Amino acid sequence: MMKYILLFIPFIQCLIVFGQEDYNNCSDAFELCPNTTFTLNNIDANATFCNNCEDDFNFCFSGENTIWMTLTTNDIGGDLNVNFTNIVFENNPGQGNGLQAAIIEATLPCISSSYTLISNCEANATAAFSLNAVGLPPNTTYYVIVNGTAGTSQNAESTFDLTLTGTGISRNPQISISTDETVVCKDENVIFQASTIDCDDQLIFNWYANGVLIGSTFDPDFEFKQLANNDVVTAEMVCFTQCKDTIISNSITFTVLDFLVDAGPDLYIQQGESIQLQGQTNEANILWSPFYNMNDPTLIKPIVNPNETTIYFLTVDNGTCSITDEVTVFVESQLEVPNTFTPNGDGINDNWEILGINNFPDCTIQVFSRWGQLVFQTTGYPFDKRWNGTSKSGKELATGSYYYVINLRDEQYDKPLKGTVTIIR
Repeated sequence: MMKYILLFIPFIQCLIVFGQEDYNNCSDAFELCPNTTFTLNNIDANATFCNNCEDDFNFCFSGENTIWMTLTTNDIGGDLNVNFTNIVFENNPGQGNGLQAAIIEATLPCISSSYTLISNCEANATAAFSLNAVGLPPNTTYYVIVNGTAGTSQNAESTFDLTLTGTGISRNPQISISTDETVVCKDENVIFQASTIDCDDQLIFNWYANGVLIGSTFDPDFEFKQLANNDVVTAEMVCFTQCKDTIISNSITFTVLDFLVDAGPDLYIQQGESIQLQGQTNEANILWSPFYNMNDPTLIKPIVNPNETTIYFLTVDNGTCSITDEVTVFVESQLEVPNTFTPNGDGINDNWEILGINNFPDCTIQVFSRWGQLVFQTTGYPFDKRWNGTSKSGKELATGSYYYVINLRDEQYDKPLKGTVTIIR
């Protein structure tokens, strides 16, 4: 026999009706920013009904069809005005024709038992009006509550403009930038400092030259060295995480001193060759660096013979500015590893000659048979160490292919050279 158990669960009556804009609910209160006009409405607004819920209040009006706005006082505190203008009511039959509004403090957000009225309470406004609160403390959050008066069958609904003013909410964030010199040399590193006033919750400094972003910093210091003559530098900052304000600094115009300094085009040579640099300038005081493997670093077109790819810097000083330009001389190795030789004693191609190997005196060379046996090994490869096709014991090796590994021990060659060489007799 099947048994049924009846379970009785007590409940608290609570009716939640959603509608209208998001700010129909206290938790989604509309954020009001100072000296900004917002167009809002309470059309189709409803209320949350339950004990100690957000709309369970009764000041000069009760919490029916309430909409919610929120604001936070500034760092100083003071008086507050919430101004309602351009009130336009709907005119449906049986509908009310007045707005009700107040400013409250909620020490426990959206919990009605913590509400305190801090302004005048408007019960039935039909035209423009203001809510006023005086002597408010700094950095404190308050709510503005608004609903419509009751008609014979429907509460009043309207659109309206709302503007927040007063010493307790006003703010005047400012940013200024400075630098030590506004007349600088080309490519000189310029250091900027930014300072702000009344700018809470600073986010990031954006730096601009002629309106083009050139950098962003979290710190108020910024360095830049690509300024051109007549460049105008400004900074921008966003203040406040709530009601963000974007502020723009003063501008600084630069005079950039410049004269001809050209180290010339990049050049290419084979290892062991020399070449003349093609520098240009109209000034007399010049110096090249690095000056090793260079005939005279004070000549505008010196001759260089670098052993490896080298960047040369041309620095010219005219007594006011020192400007530097650079050029790269690329050194290409002439290393050529032949894949065959003929050690047959005819005096022609009897040794395995590696062209350019003398430029790598610390190299190591290993040769292996196809079975992996080491048959030849040397450090350095001068003439008297050339491989002649014999084993380490001096035995003549058979015709065929052998595997080599050449480690040049040079920065330009980060990996060993590997391949095969064939003995032909």
